[in-house]
Amino acid sequence: MFVLKSASPRRKQILSDLGFDLKIDPEHIDESQKELESPLEYLERMVHSKLGTLFEPNNVYLAADTIVVYQNQILHKPIDTNDAFRILKILSGKNHSVFSGAALRHPNGTEYFYEETMIGFQNWNDFEINEYIKRSKPFDKAGSYGIQDKDGPVLQWTGSYTNVMGFPLRSFLSRHELWIGSWEERIMRRD
Repeated sequence: MFVLKSASPRRKQILSDLGFDLKIDPEHIDESQKELESPLEYLERMVHSKLGTLFEPNNVYLAADTIVVYQNQILHKPIDTNDAFRILKILSGKNHSVFSGAALRHPNGTEYFYEETMIGFQNWNDFEINEYIKRSKPFDKAGSYGIQDKDGPVLQWTGSYTNVMGFPLRSFLSRHELWIGSWEERIMRRD
């Protein structure tokens, strides 16, 4: 059984679109950042915490987390409309990084991996930021935005689109042979 340790609708959609039959079983953890903890240290700690300690040998477990980083500071999910505005105002017209990390626990062990995508934002004024917040309600999204949002703030990106949606898909697919056999066989089993 494939167990997704995340309640993210975007991660669920990405994996479901690939043909995975998922059991959703998120861990509820404290996501506070520790003092002097770097963004990548935080990301790895969150992913391992979300993975939890439970392991049944017939299962494959996957946990993931996504952070938005500007000037070596994490811009977390907004707590309210004012916080979403503050974050989007900081990012307006600037470049930043999105890191998605994931950990796979399978019979051969546990692997952690992550990807980085560089994002360039449109230079939005206050009215455009407020309209986007009203329209998209990005309160469950790191950095207060979604790359997939229609008429959103993302102008350009370098790297993986799905990474910004919350899942390092390229790295995940490069590891599939360790725990499920060849990807081609997986696709053929679906058809």
